[in-house]
Amino acid sequence: MTQERSACLGLWVLLLLGAALEEVVVEGCSCHPAHPQQLFCSAEIVIRAKISGEKIVSPSNSSSPYMKMIQYEIKMIKMFKGFDKAKDIQYVYTPVFSSLCGVKLDSNNKAGYLLSGSTWSDGRISIGQCDLVESWDNLSLSQKKNLNYRYQMGCECRRRSSFFRDSRETQLTRMEEQILRYCDERKRVLVD
Repeated sequence: MTQERSACLGLWVLLLLGAALEEVVVEGCSCHPAHPQQLFCSAEIVIRAKISGEKIVSPSNSSSPYMKMIQYEIKMIKMFKGFDKAKDIQYVYTPVFSSLCGVKLDSNNKAGYLLSGSTWSDGRISIGQCDLVESWDNLSLSQKKNLNYRYQMGCECRRRSSFFRDSRETQLTRMEEQILRYCDERKRVLVD
């Protein structure tokens, strides 16, 4: 093979590799798809709130831009879950960058949201893309009703996905069967 032909072949290989690499999608934040009830049940706090303001804050011990958070000032309308974790929530926090699972909420028109999240050791509430964060107006009537009672009552009714079962475990345990029968009889919300 001549040098010219070898160089041409090398160039084609580089072009093909370059094109293939451009197709690779890199995500910094990824969440497992979940039903709203699963998100409700796994959250420490679930509230309905209006966003009244926002500002960028950073922890006192860090100057890194990646540690900055958006502090949303909220007016809590109703608490659905987390009565034992917080009484009066005035702020929720989320990372500035969506690649770190931060969420962008509309603070200009005092929009209403359903927010779920977790509490930090200092009592602050953290929300992110993997939590239940939805405009209140986008929720169905059924979802709004389920927030008041059925989602909480159905938390014990969640089933483990068969995908995550141990290969030796092919049938439901006796306890799982009893729970599912209880849930079916009472028309609880069940999540696969």
